[in-house]
Amino acid sequence: MSHHAHDQSKHHVGISLDRDHDHTSATARLHWRESDLVGVGVAEIDRDEADPKRTAEEQAVARALIHLTKQMYDGVAADIESVTGEPVSVR
Repeated sequence: MSHHAHDQSKHHVGISLDRDHDHTSATARLHWRESDLVGVGVAEIDRDEADPKRTAEEQAVARALIHLTKQMYDGVAADIESVTGEPVSVR
């Protein structure tokens, strides 16, 4: 039996974008176990870029995913600390 055979659930990150004249914001949502995690990222639209809207979208999405990832790391650290009673840093 494969290591993943017992867990048939799949997790997906949903990303939404919102843009105004000067900024693009991205929101990344993930339902993980019993938690709903939300990461947010914002980027300024730099008109000097070759494709300013696309570049800002990519930056905003990357920042939202970093924010989401940090929350997951913080959750893992909290889980470990609850078992060991020692502060940890997870990277």
